[in-house]
Amino acid sequence: MTRQCLDKDISVTPARGRVHVAFDGAEIASSLNALEVREAGEPLRIFLPRADVRADILELSETRTVCPYKGEAHYYTIKTLTADGPDHAWYYPDPCPVVAGLLDHIAFAGDRIEYHYSAV
Repeated sequence: MTRQCLDKDISVTPARGRVHVAFDGAEIASSLNALEVREAGEPLRIFLPRADVRADILELSETRTVCPYKGEAHYYTIKTLTADGPDHAWYYPDPCPVVAGLLDHIAFAGDRIEYHYSAV
């Protein structure tokens, strides 16, 4: 199957400062190289480089979704000692050109996910 990518006004810009991601109150990622993704009609999404995310809490999920602007998303379940977050993390292994900078970056969402920024 051939991948088709549609064009859309999506902004991918570096986040200012350090971005921290917590799941169920525990930090699972922290990066000075996070990317903010702004897309009309969608909430702000923050993607962190895979290298800045704790790999030991990610379990690959079978879930896949397709966005005509970003590509096929692959999901992770977050697993810690205190909680599980099914499909609370995702990435684009072959992002569309408009969001090519998201390659090797992971985003998070869910009721137990919290983001905050710090200077460094």
